[in-house]
Amino acid sequence: MIIKKITASASAVALLSVATIAAVSAASGNISDSNIVSDKANTETTSKTASTSSSGEDSSQPVTTEPTTLRTYHITFLDFDSKPLKVLEIEEGDPIDYTAVDTKSLHKHIDTHTEQEFVAWDIKPDFADADYTIHALSKTASIYFTQKSPEKTRYFSTKGNVSLKGIQASIKMSVQTPQKDKDGKYITEDSVVDISESCLATPSSLKEAFSKSDKATITVYPAGDQKPIGTFEIVCFRDLGDVDQNGMIDSTDASQVLNTYARMAASANYAPEADFKKRADVNMDNKLDARDASHILKYYAVSSTASDPIDWEYFFDFDKIHNEK
Repeated sequence: MIIKKITASASAVALLSVATIAAVSAASGNISDSNIVSDKANTETTSKTASTSSSGEDSSQPVTTEPTTLRTYHITFLDFDSKPLKVLEIEEGDPIDYTAVDTKSLHKHIDTHTEQEFVAWDIKPDFADADYTIHALSKTASIYFTQKSPEKTRYFSTKGNVSLKGIQASIKMSVQTPQKDKDGKYITEDSVVDISESCLATPSSLKEAFSKSDKATITVYPAGDQKPIGTFEIVCFRDLGDVDQNGMIDSTDASQVLNTYARMAASANYAPEADFKKRADVNMDNKLDARDASHILKYYAVSSTASDPIDWEYFFDFDKIHNEK
């Protein structure tokens, strides 16, 4: 019995030992597996961290892009005759600098009475977005006479100024517009300005004009211009009717003409001086007679009451008289 008990006890102890070892082994296995899982997790976390760190370092690097190349456009400016004036090379999108073109060089005198200058461009784009050909548009001014001679070309004294009344001078202005006709030519807008009243005579005074002769050439200028637009001739019948040359035409002059005529009638050998006869022959019929004395008296009577100065053309149509000779 005792042996059986001892044997049973030993078996129980042995079983207990085996169970204990198994439990310890199981516990050790669990710890080991836990450590493996933990190590694996740590390894994955480290890998992820390293990967994240590496990724962060890459994102901080600058992004490389391809450079953009801008086009260059040619802006060609042409003069009035469609000849190249200037060519500008401008990058796409940049403004066009019109001040770079010398438009003053387009100003010219076509002839003595015709002047031309720049007025505008036919197109005016602000920016370079294509190749452009831009034409200069012109303004042309021409001065001309439609009536060259004034109403008065005969004078009877050297007092006063040369009269331009009756002349007709005009400026014709032709301005090109951007619009073209069916033939491709720029359409012009024309206008005419009368400048007759603003013209000047040189010499302007009768005293200066007739200082050397009884005939003179008068030159006409537009106001503010040194280029003449025409000339005409004037003549002076100096002191006609003022036979005694005292600066007045009155009854005394008429009396002298009558006395001279009487002496000529009384003596065939008497002849007055040429200058006296020239001053006394007021109707210019190449005769000195009583009719001249009568005309002088009439002149004296009318001029004494007239509000405006008059001369012998008030009484005679000298053009008709000269044509009848």
